[in-house]
Amino acid sequence: MSVYEDEARGYEDVRYEVSAGVAVVTLDAPERRNGMRVRMLVDLLRILDRADRDPEVRAVIVTGAGDAFSVGAALDGPETLSRALVEDTDGHTPTGYREPAGRISERLFAMQKPVIAALNGHAIGGGATIAAAMDMRIASQDARFGFVFTRRGVVPEGASSWFLPRLVGVGRATDWILSGRVFDAAEAYAAGYLTRVVPADQVMPTARAYADQFVHDTSPTSVALSKRLLTSGWQHAHPGPAAADESRTYAGRVDSEDAREGILSFLERRPAVFPPLDPSPAEKF
Repeated sequence: MSVYEDEARGYEDVRYEVSAGVAVVTLDAPERRNGMRVRMLVDLLRILDRADRDPEVRAVIVTGAGDAFSVGAALDGPETLSRALVEDTDGHTPTGYREPAGRISERLFAMQKPVIAALNGHAIGGGATIAAAMDMRIASQDARFGFVFTRRGVVPEGASSWFLPRLVGVGRATDWILSGRVFDAAEAYAAGYLTRVVPADQVMPTARAYADQFVHDTSPTSVALSKRLLTSGWQHAHPGPAAADESRTYAGRVDSEDAREGILSFLERRPAVFPPLDPSPAEKF
């Protein structure tokens, strides 16, 4: 296993480890149940960018240290949120403030590599919103979830007002966001927020096994392009433009090295050995 430290400075309260093609990103402040501070979120954004560019990485797992994924903002007084807004200098742009969980969700949306949330425990507030932007969510059966913003006198962040209705439908998203209530893993799974629910000690093994299929079984360029098709498809009101995007992308892949290897490995009954991720698959979309 190799641990990659940032060349300029270390990360604060976040760990980045790469092993056998899978990057594991760990929110690492268990003493505060991975409560989020500005530096943690900024470093998480930088790590996600690094993982997406790292040629060794085929899939990313994001998890939390200790017994929680993240309980949201690390609240220590009534000025916590206003102070964080001032501290978040990267969020102050010429067009207005962009809060850090939203920036993380946008980066997750643009990732070329699949991102798996390994929700080892409670995911509340920002913990729930950034998980909603990931591709799969594997959770402990003991975990609880909540978009609790109205109970803290604020509003949703992390682009959750966009992601959540697409995951669970407008009715359930409205219930969860307006009430701010906390709910269990069974409800989250039934609604479609969670991909899988497992015993607590099986969260990381299950996430790792899921990630390993991207290392051994799939073309990284095909995965990146498929992710792009899924995300771009949400903007279309009719299936026609989505079908046109698929057709154009498909036609550009049928004579690729990936397609030849995928077919030959099937015919020869052997594992496929796909080439590395095309450095700019988006240009072929």
